[in-house]
Amino acid sequence: MWPRPDLLVLGVGPTIRPLSPETRKHISALGMRIEVLDTRNASSEFNMLATERGVEDIAAALIPLGWVEGKGAVE
Repeated sequence: MWPRPDLLVLGVGPTIRPLSPETRKHISALGMRIEVLDTRNASSEFNMLATERGVEDIAAALIPLGWVEGKGAVE
């Protein structure tokens, strides 16, 4: 990812699930901090932080609500 953001906001679906220690370590080694939230709160957090700090410092990766592994987004 370039330019590399200072903070990655990760939305992991309708409920929070922890990241593995290996994933956290890898993201940290890239020089980024990570905040893991449910997708609804992650999108709100990203919008607020991007407004305050600008989009150069913040990135978001959001798994859609209703995502089913192997099927994609379903209603």
